[in-house]
Amino acid sequence: MLALIPHSRLYPVLLPPRPAGEAVGPARRRRRSLGAVVAAVALVIVPAIALVAQRTHAARTGYAILALRGEVEALQAEHARLLADVAALRAPDRIERIAIVQLGMVPPRPHQVASLPVVPPARSVARSPAPSPLQRIAAWLIRPEAAAAEPAR
Repeated sequence: MLALIPHSRLYPVLLPPRPAGEAVGPARRRRRSLGAVVAAVALVIVPAIALVAQRTHAARTGYAILALRGEVEALQAEHARLLADVAALRAPDRIERIAIVQLGMVPPRPHQVASLPVVPPARSVARSPAPSPLQRIAAWLIRPEAAAAEPAR
């Protein structure tokens, strides 16, 4: 094949011996240095991104807390307003006015009011404690007709 190409001549090229420290070619060294640069950049960038993400999350949480505090204050103000409305609606003067004006009621006359004396309740008689299950069985064995007539509790 070489004989067919007249102008190309091959000459042997002798390369100088490699020094002991240069066991890897220049392309291999570039790949290693590129990997080292990428690793160094990753060691700087990844913590920075993590820090920014953490600060962003903290800021969002702070804004959410502020919004919730505002909502709590608004709800407390509404609760106080509703309590005031309830107190106004329960006022005896208002109820009396509605009864007279809207419902046509009139205040009772003195002879229409009656009072009843309140009698304190009578003291209850001390009861004996309920019989134990063993006493019930003994009563049933001794007098079966009496135990059957006794109402269940």
